[in-house]
Amino acid sequence: MPSGGTRLSIDLTSSAIAATVDRDGTRIPVLLNGRIVMPHGIVIDPAGQLHPGVNGPPEPSVGHQFIRDPVDLLHAADAEPPVDAVQLLAGQLWHIADQAVRQVAVPVAALTVTIPSAWGPRRRGHLTDAAARAGLPAPAMVTAPAALAAYATAGHVPDGTCLLICDAERRPITLTVLQASRDGYQELATRQVSPSRDLDRDLAQHLLTRSIADDPPQRTEKEATPEPADAALLESIRQARTALSTQERAPVLLPSPRPPAVLTRDDVTAAAQPLLDETANAVQGILDAADISQQHLSHVIHRETKAIPGLQERLAAITGHTPTAIDGHSHALADGALSLTAAHHQTATTANDTALPRVRLRVRDLTSAIILGACSLTVLLQTILTADIVTTYSVQVVGVRLSLPQLGIAGALTMLTAFAVAHLAPTTWLAGTTDAATSRPTTGHLIRRGYLAAAVGGSTAAALYGLATGTAVQFGYEPYLKWTLGSALPLAACAAIIAATAPLIAAPQLSNWLARTRPAALTAAIATAGICLMRAAITLTPPVDLTGMPGLIGSAGAALLGIATALTASRSRTTRTITVPGLAIGYAIVFTSDTSSALLVGYLVALTWWAVQLAAYTLRLAYPGAGQALRRLAGSSHTA
Repeated sequence: MPSGGTRLSIDLTSSAIAATVDRDGTRIPVLLNGRIVMPHGIVIDPAGQLHPGVNGPPEPSVGHQFIRDPVDLLHAADAEPPVDAVQLLAGQLWHIADQAVRQVAVPVAALTVTIPSAWGPRRRGHLTDAAARAGLPAPAMVTAPAALAAYATAGHVPDGTCLLICDAERRPITLTVLQASRDGYQELATRQVSPSRDLDRDLAQHLLTRSIADDPPQRTEKEATPEPADAALLESIRQARTALSTQERAPVLLPSPRPPAVLTRDDVTAAAQPLLDETANAVQGILDAADISQQHLSHVIHRETKAIPGLQERLAAITGHTPTAIDGHSHALADGALSLTAAHHQTATTANDTALPRVRLRVRDLTSAIILGACSLTVLLQTILTADIVTTYSVQVVGVRLSLPQLGIAGALTMLTAFAVAHLAPTTWLAGTTDAATSRPTTGHLIRRGYLAAAVGGSTAAALYGLATGTAVQFGYEPYLKWTLGSALPLAACAAIIAATAPLIAAPQLSNWLARTRPAALTAAIATAGICLMRAAITLTPPVDLTGMPGLIGSAGAALLGIATALTASRSRTTRTITVPGLAIGYAIVFTSDTSSALLVGYLVALTWWAVQLAAYTLRLAYPGAGQALRRLAGSSHTA
């Protein structure tokens, strides 16, 4: 996928159009005309302009033409119908893509479209032509049953096993048997259940017949199923069926002059019984057509928007598997199709395949590393120089009092210095030529080496800090090593995780990742100043012994430490705006010699949290689909 592009998936097979964009692994539903889904209808005005997303025919006006669904016209596109079906579909695709680009501010680099399983080369070719006319990439096409299976199972289906898909979202009900393979799903058989049967129309016929039977003057009237134009009656029945999910009876408005009727759950169950019987026969027939038995099925997936009483139970009884119900997921097919076409569109390079432009190392490139290294040494030296060493006869050291948390911060800052040096690895180099790009190591290789070196080098430096402290105070090494090395190891572990996973980051995301991994040297400098002022106020060493006012200077140092802690722990501007003044004032108020260690530990925790967040961010970029797959599986388990 080209740098800066995104993948767009459009579902044209459901009762309403849904679209999803995948931007570097993040799935974003596209709002179409301000709604989560968009009707298929298109109006052509007298000037020939297309207006997609119309739910029904407009008010009578001269020259306006309403097309219920351009997809339905594609079968006759070669016969030169009164309207150009391919151009209508092109206008619809362009409108959807335009809404997606406006929402994510990124051009469409890859297109996936969900299509009916019955489409062959002719209509697939028309769809490709429509995408070309809309200025979109050639679409990868996924059949609706395969997209539904990918969404419901998150791709976790053993190769060779079979799935039964029952799609009752649109009329007629469609049954499909799929077999999983490494390349996706192979369709073994498909069948429609009673194309002429519609539950709402059956209920309408039942209510009209009962109304005529109850009213003798009307018995001579023609008893006919309502025509599609009688939308008010069918809509009233749909509303009544929805109400029956929480109550036993619901009113239905019949056409004038008939009085309103009452619809009960028993009426719906009785009307659904023929449909259930036909579905049972169709399931057995499609299993025979696919040449499989119940034992070959691993999943039964069922989708519907208008509940058909007893359908799930009948499917379970016939197949021996509890159906996975997909109800209310408007973007199920769009998301599933994206999962199936990930490999098809996987033209994006990763850090392992990319060599970023690099420049010779300059002093200004080392500014962050120099500042962080200086901060680390300053904190270490102050800890050692302000240590209270107790000796006997000025010869043998019997006790040492120093700030162990401050020593831990010195160790953590050495790791932060190593992070700053590793940050330079992908973009700077010490010597060499730029004659052949192929001779240069890739960015992923440099990141791996840089952060592994940071993990080892930073830990080693932290251990040397502990040994140096023990040597300076001449009182053992163990407690000092515990703090310096113990504080550095969590950051070293995060550096190792980054070294292992960062080379898998997609090339378009490398610039964002590099900006995120730069340690904040200014924040560390603020923290160092605050720590030094706090320690000076407690030990009455410079500058406190020269200026006096230890309480004021210590509180000022605590306030600086609070500011640094807030800036380190969060990247959110809103959170920082709230926490910076709060921690600054709070730290200044509570600062004493007894609470200083707790304040130092708070900053140490913030440094560790920064490293953990960086490692988690790297994992999200390296494995963008893992979190969504887990959430989808959790949602499926909850539904089941």
